[in-house]
Amino acid sequence: MTVSPSTSAQAVFVRAFRQTAGWLGVLAVLLAPLAGRAEQPEGLTELFSKDGVLSTTLVAAAGKVHLGDLALDGMTYNGIYAGPVLHLHPGDLLKIRLINRLTEPTNLHFHGLRGSPLGNGDNVHVLVQPHTALDYQIRIPDSQPIGLYWYHAHPHGTSEHQIMGGLSGALVIEGTDPLPVKQRLFVLKDMVFDDDTDNPEIDDTLHGIVQSVNGLLQTKETMQPGDAQLWRFTNQSANRLVHIALTGHRFRIVGQDGEPSTIQEPVEVLDIPPGSRFDAMVEAGAPGQYALVAKVTMTGSGADRVPDRVIGSLEVGGASVPAMSAAQAAAVVPAKLPTDLRTARIDATRKVVFTETAPSAHEKQQFFVNGAIYDAKRMDQSVPLGNTEEWTIRNDSDDLHVFHIHQIGFQVVAVNGKPVPFTGYVDNVRIPERGEVTLRLPFTDPLIVGRFVYHCHVLKHEDGGMMANIEIYDPTPPTVLVRLNRFYMHVVWWWNGVPWSQCGLQDTV
Repeated sequence: MTVSPSTSAQAVFVRAFRQTAGWLGVLAVLLAPLAGRAEQPEGLTELFSKDGVLSTTLVAAAGKVHLGDLALDGMTYNGIYAGPVLHLHPGDLLKIRLINRLTEPTNLHFHGLRGSPLGNGDNVHVLVQPHTALDYQIRIPDSQPIGLYWYHAHPHGTSEHQIMGGLSGALVIEGTDPLPVKQRLFVLKDMVFDDDTDNPEIDDTLHGIVQSVNGLLQTKETMQPGDAQLWRFTNQSANRLVHIALTGHRFRIVGQDGEPSTIQEPVEVLDIPPGSRFDAMVEAGAPGQYALVAKVTMTGSGADRVPDRVIGSLEVGGASVPAMSAAQAAAVVPAKLPTDLRTARIDATRKVVFTETAPSAHEKQQFFVNGAIYDAKRMDQSVPLGNTEEWTIRNDSDDLHVFHIHQIGFQVVAVNGKPVPFTGYVDNVRIPERGEVTLRLPFTDPLIVGRFVYHCHVLKHEDGGMMANIEIYDPTPPTVLVRLNRFYMHVVWWWNGVPWSQCGLQDTV
């Protein structure tokens, strides 16, 4: 599904108007970081909603990415490798004009948001062709959990290439009251080189994996003894699971995938699958220098070669601060947890099986969902609105697979048949090799009516075919007023660049 220019006079006028307005928007976006650069955290550019609206322009373009002394071929939004960080509140309107300056189609997916998958919303079935633009409008639901999400390119077949190039960024849903602790955001990205690059630093020291934090090769953080901070990690790697540790400290997980978590147990290492996010409390220890480490990411050569890679540092110093009070600790985690679905009525059960062909020097490796390679025209699952379902996701391979579904969160109720306690909802889950997880999914929000996808979030696998379509339909016949409203919305989508044939007019009947 593509966005193509029309030859009608009306379309020519609209396109010319858009281009003029678009370039003015681009100029404003590019100048804004320069005007406020001293105010920005190192490596990050942040944009905030105002009066309920965040309106911005993202220009997707190829260019050099500079990480330390390395200059790498990449793709960025507005020339920012880490991606602009978008800050919104429940109920806000997000308006993004995506201008495609690439030589290939692209689009946007708003990972974890519960908005509509239709029209110019969170619709990955629409592509923005080179040298065209699309105006996205995402209404953040009032029910959207407060937490960490992200946005990224999602064109099937080239998602791995575009995200590894840099086309992604963090998205934070804020509460009405400020948190009682300082927050730190860690945007984790990497570029992986399977072949020699003739650059000794990449080939011999970094072993083909250039890992970054907030657009830097290393990040530097500071805390005072006894201080408590909320550290938020988003793994925006195309394919790699990352293991994060902080020497001399432990992480107390308070949120995962934007949702509050009841885990609360301190852990030494955060295991973050590609696409996942973790919120964790860090309490500073004694004065000193500590390393933020990516475990089992080889670095160094010769005698300096080590299995773990330092990607940042924490300096603890200065006067000690009082420990966080119980009231402050409670305020970090939203009081309202999602509904525990372990005792919910189940309306249907389904099984999803991930399989793949063996790697071969002669044939391209293929990846399957229930024995089928992705077809954008095929509907794989049809679910009536209001269902709560139990899905078993099986990994019939020895490879890493991560299940993700758009538009909703879900609850993991069992791993390899063994029940697990309720800890909250997630939107990403690793499936054990030669094993399975059991999920419960609430298809109950009318906002999600429409067509979207579920897939493996190892994007090499998704691009290779490991994705499927799902349609949520309202079994209640629509009234005349509802039909007219839908028709109006489809005209609005068409006006904003969605091809007429892709506006979903069948939903009006």
